[in-house]
Amino acid sequence: MNAGGKGSRISALGVEKPMLEVKGRSCIDRVIDALEGAQGVGRIYVSTSPNTPRTRARAVARGAEVIDTGGEDFVLDLHTALRAIPADEVMLCPSDLPLLRPETVDSFLESYREEGGESYLAMVEESVVLSLGLTPSYVWNVEGGRYVVSGVSVVDRRLILEDRYLEERFYLHGGADLAVNVNTPEELELVRRLA
Repeated sequence: MNAGGKGSRISALGVEKPMLEVKGRSCIDRVIDALEGAQGVGRIYVSTSPNTPRTRARAVARGAEVIDTGGEDFVLDLHTALRAIPADEVMLCPSDLPLLRPETVDSFLESYREEGGESYLAMVEESVVLSLGLTPSYVWNVEGGRYVVSGVSVVDRRLILEDRYLEERFYLHGGADLAVNVNTPEELELVRRLA
């Protein structure tokens, strides 16, 4: 789980983004709960940085394995984290998906086991995102539909570390729990209403 970014779009709230509370629980606690509740998830690693010391302490308290990164560049931090993980296939999950549910994680991982691939991305139909009152940053045309990337994926760790291009496959069944990343105060309020 990536939890080391600067959270610049929401930093005015004065709280590390993974530590923002939704109905009395932090975003990182909610995501860890979803991952722990999923049958298909093994070890949970949380990559943190000097930007997120409280998040690091919370991840340790929850029993997650913490990987310290520099916090200056997403790709460099990803490579640092992937070098520390011994598995060949790694599920990546942002710490700002507080609506994530264990059953969604299991459905995604089951679909990945059936489909395979070097990079398997969880996507949400643009219409779902728009129905929540959100404006997607990026929309991809996939299999005749319009989809938004959720941030959840399974990747071949070795290929990423070799800086190779990964063939992408897509999980096109994402719902609201994959649709709302908390990047702005408005998205935080939306999540608080939906939770």
